Amino acid sequence: MKIRTDFLRYCHYSFSEGDNLSKHRRRKTAHKGKSFGKIPFFVLILSFAIFTALLVTAAVHIPQKSGNTVCIDAGHGGYDVGATNGERYEKDDNLHLAKAVETELKARGINTIMTRNDDTYVSLEERCKKANKKKADLFISLHRNSAESGCGFEVWILKSAPQTDSLLAENVMKSLDEVGISKNRGVKSGIAGKGNNYYVNKNTDMPSCLAEMGFITDDGDNALFDKNLQSYASAIADAAEATLDEIKN
Repeated sequence: MKIRTDFLRYCHYSFSEGDNLSKHRRRKTAHKGKSFGKIPFFVLILSFAIFTALLVTAAVHIPQKSGNTVCIDAGHGGYDVGATNGERYEKDDNLHLAKAVETELKARGINTIMTRNDDTYVSLEERCKKANKKKADLFISLHRNSAESGCGFEVWILKSAPQTDSLLAENVMKSLDEVGISKNRGVKSGIAGKGNNYYVNKNTDMPSCLAEMGFITDDGDNALFDKNLQSYASAIADAAEATLDEIKN
């Protein structure tokens, strides 16, 4: 009887332990299954986050248009204030517009060269040398006009200018006109007053033009300049981009 009792106890112990072990293994297996279930989900979330970040990066990335460079010339500067209207100086208007044009061109992936970035004097010779040395594709000089009476916008190119110069000037004039100007005075060749050509048009190696952005002596033109400065900058950048596309294609 003792042997039988011990045997029964042994069997009960064995089955109990086996059952407990089986339950323990099931719990471990279930736990492992749960862990493996989480890993793919975590990887999925991580992959989605990376994919989203790549999409955002691609959306904000601005590809550079290789070889496309525009030199923006803010006329006058430093002690050379240019035309004036009371305490309003042409050199300041030119620089404000030039910086806005620079921003617009960069937003289009076009490289830029500034003949001046602040209120400093830069000679005409230095301006041309800078553009030529860096092999700019286009040169756009920004100015304000001046007269006892008169209003409107105009763009100047060389006498007997190459077709590419005319193309640039026509594109700039057209774009400005679409924004809204007091008067379209058209594209003109040579120089206003004495002489044959504006120095910057004559001494640059690339297509160039000089834009007179309204009369600083006219209150109406000044109001338009101030109101539409950003739009004018965008229009000039559009004209430069269109010219580059036409020249290089």
